[in-house]
Amino acid sequence: MDPLLAPGTLADDGLRLLVERGAVRCAGGLAPGQIQPASLDLRLAAEGYRMPGSVLPVAGERVRDLVQGLALERIDLSKPACLARNQVYVVRLEEELALPAPLEAYCNGKSSTGRVDLATRVLTDGSPRYDRVPAGYHGELWVELIPRSFHIVAQAGVSLNQAIVFHDRRVLGTHALAERHAAQPLLFHPDGTPAPAGALFDGRAVMGADLERPVVGYVAKPTHHPLVLDRLGAHRPADFFEPVARPDSGLLFLEQDRFYILVTRERVAVPADLACEMVPYDPTAGDFRAHYAGFFDPGWGVYDGVVRGAPAVLEVRPHQDDLILRHGQPICTMAYEVLQRPCRTLYGACGNTYARQDGPRLSKHFA
Repeated sequence: MDPLLAPGTLADDGLRLLVERGAVRCAGGLAPGQIQPASLDLRLAAEGYRMPGSVLPVAGERVRDLVQGLALERIDLSKPACLARNQVYVVRLEEELALPAPLEAYCNGKSSTGRVDLATRVLTDGSPRYDRVPAGYHGELWVELIPRSFHIVAQAGVSLNQAIVFHDRRVLGTHALAERHAAQPLLFHPDGTPAPAGALFDGRAVMGADLERPVVGYVAKPTHHPLVLDRLGAHRPADFFEPVARPDSGLLFLEQDRFYILVTRERVAVPADLACEMVPYDPTAGDFRAHYAGFFDPGWGVYDGVVRGAPAVLEVRPHQDDLILRHGQPICTMAYEVLQRPCRTLYGACGNTYARQDGPRLSKHFA
């Protein structure tokens, strides 16, 4: 049997095989580090456009034709280009796909992208859905970029989002997740003890906000400073964010349409044979409309072979109403999916930026 066609999500070995077979291709080949434990980093190409708004193709329509017909101006990202706050841009990605018929892909923003409030959504030819790459897709990939809080300086070669590839995607259901957590805990309290079975709900691991740290998070502030995506560790936090102190009342007031970086109370772990995606909490429990960094690669929360869990950073923007948040209040959930085979190289083994985060942390762009 072809190893790529086993049920589940491709791990690093499968992604490398996909590249070797030409199912993922780009001029000049992939750069070192693009293949993560269970995901593939995607890079901006030089061709970009400023758009009058968001738009999706219909069946049989190429993204290129749609974008070129509506664009307000062309943007050249072969050199640094400023993407203005609250404007919509569509940029071609360096990578093209020629997926074998059973394989499909799903895309999401990288953690660093979410932490600077830069929304990303992938478009593919003939598909009226964001971030979903149909099975057997052959063609270009494009990404919609919307800077929300800051002006962004972007350039070709920067990676802002990533893709997972799968055949017969296997997300753990309620019973399978409970059995797995009982055998090998996936969610932990701050003191390191495993969370009870009640922390699992509808096939998800439920996580609450941590409001008992001296600094519980950060809030984006109005600024004229642009954030330059390829300048790592070079921006002053005070130019872009204000720290949010622990609320004396125990109630944290989040203002509508302001961007916050918070952290979970619980610690989450992702073993070598699973991957994980953060998804919004059930909207019936409150208005937590937000965008989050999506994927957690195998090895998250695993330190020197010991599974201890690590908190997850949240990127939160209340859209319709102000929000009052309390310590431990559920705010997001984690969905686990099965890999085709366990990962050889776990997250953190190659110096990943957030491997040992323990609290609210700004993106790698900040000193």
